[in-house]
Amino acid sequence: MSPDPVVFTVAAPDPAGGRPADAWADLDLAAITAKLKATGVVAPADQTPELTKLVKEAKADGHDLFVFVTDKNYAPFTVYRDIAHELQTSTGGTVLVFGAGGLGTSSTDFSRVQIEDATAEKTTGASVPQAAREIYEKATDPNVDWTLVTIALIVVVIIGAVAARLTGRRRTPAAARSESRQMSTDAESADAESTGDAAAAENADHTS
Repeated sequence: MSPDPVVFTVAAPDPAGGRPADAWADLDLAAITAKLKATGVVAPADQTPELTKLVKEAKADGHDLFVFVTDKNYAPFTVYRDIAHELQTSTGGTVLVFGAGGLGTSSTDFSRVQIEDATAEKTTGASVPQAAREIYEKATDPNVDWTLVTIALIVVVIIGAVAARLTGRRRTPAAARSESRQMSTDAESADAESTGDAAAAENADHTS
């Protein structure tokens, strides 16, 4: 009697990135995208006014900002970043996605480093409108170009050195003239003193 065949079940590989393909199947991304393009904000009613104000301020600064807030809790938290990327491919600009289990961002206006640093520095426990503002304002902070700062400092040092040298050269002739006058005065004093001594000696000779 031959043994029963052994059957192995091979699981289908996950899509790229390791997240299920339907991670956000409960979201109508097309409808969300349309509303974001129209108003810039998809969020609960109590958060919409402040977020809309921020979006308008960003627009005035020359940045397209879009904010989507959901109460969905996805795992892993990187799903929120994936959602932001999906939305951003249609909206452009910068997309912030706030969810019950995390935060995701995607932007063509700011570098990944700028966005991640801004996200990391937001206040812990901040409300969504406050967090969104902190992230945007941090991302738009002017970055110090240390190369230019270094060059500027070198130029200042060079200018200072040249100015000091020119000032020294201007003072040297004046100092020389002052020294010459002092030497002349000393010589005259010495001559006067010598003449006085001679006269005194002559008077002494006549007296004797």
